[in-house]
Amino acid sequence: MRKLLRRPSPAMIVACLALLVALGGTSMAAATQLAKNSVGTAQLKNAAVTNLKIKNSAINSAKVANKSLLRSDFAPGQLPAGPTGPQGPAGPAGAAGPTGAAGPAGVIGAITVRTASVVVDGGTGENGAYNSARVTRLCEGNERAISAGTSWSTDAAGRELMTGEFEPQLNAQNQVIGFLAVGLNDSGTDSTFTVHSFCYTP
Repeated sequence: MRKLLRRPSPAMIVACLALLVALGGTSMAAATQLAKNSVGTAQLKNAAVTNLKIKNSAINSAKVANKSLLRSDFAPGQLPAGPTGPQGPAGPAGAAGPTGAAGPAGVIGAITVRTASVVVDGGTGENGAYNSARVTRLCEGNERAISAGTSWSTDAAGRELMTGEFEPQLNAQNQVIGFLAVGLNDSGTDSTFTVHSFCYTP
């Protein structure tokens, strides 16, 4: 007796295809899955792992070994500056430098002799009674008196001619601006007495 085979129904066909797809995916995943810790430094080429292949925040402090990063690993300005350290000891003195060029010559102030005169009566010659007269000569402008002297118009030997007093003259700032002098005459002949003030211009 001959037995007839029935065709599979459409539902049976769809179920069989679904089963094949499911079994195929499982076997593919099993074939591509790698053992844990099977990829290390030796399996990676230089520059194989780039920034684009690393997920954001995938590498954090817990995954970086302490003291493994250097300052050169960071972009400028990313690391804050540390506090200022203590001042170090002074270094040894350096060698003396070469002698510099001579500067311009300074300006020396000028000295001007200012004079004033007075005639002193000679009286009776050599009687011990001296006639006197005083004369003052001040410097001019901003000049300052630094010294002084006196002289007589008659300088013959043996004449009784003397300088009896010599006194500096001061301004309101207590600066010497001239001199006063007193001439004494007992020569019997009138003579001109002169004071010479040496005035310095700064």
